[in-house]
Amino acid sequence: MTDIDQICSVLDRLTLDALTLMEEQIQIKLNIENAMCGGETHLAKSRYILGQNSVSSLQLPTENSPEFDAMTTVHLEESDEFFGEKSRELEVSKKEDQIDPVRWFGYLVPQDLYHAQSMFKQALQWIIRGANVQTNLIQTCNKIQQLKELKKEVLASN
Repeated sequence: MTDIDQICSVLDRLTLDALTLMEEQIQIKLNIENAMCGGETHLAKSRYILGQNSVSSLQLPTENSPEFDAMTTVHLEESDEFFGEKSRELEVSKKEDQIDPVRWFGYLVPQDLYHAQSMFKQALQWIIRGANVQTNLIQTCNKIQQLKELKKEVLASN
């Protein structure tokens, strides 16, 4: 097998990988949209059940509220890979000892508020996965571009 054949074979594989990642990214965006819409719907139902002032921005913490830490944080993990490239991936850290934010709206809240919280947590997971797929897609496209330039150089030298 010649150098051109090898380069073309790798280009074909990477192009298929890029198309698969694009399809996955589209599906993830649809899942994010569904989770957000579901969360907003459950939040609206909770507001209807409890009254418009019971589920509003008035219950959210302000500058004068006591300090609290987020229950979920997202951080960037970097690791070395082959050929000196770094792999970057978002990961979630959870703190279980925090007060449930649903309690900001009272102690006897409708189940719809818990469902909304669950849907928004699900949306966060989809968003992180989508960001990771986007990163992989960018890396794959960069590799494709590099191989195309290498192919041009090999063809020009022959």
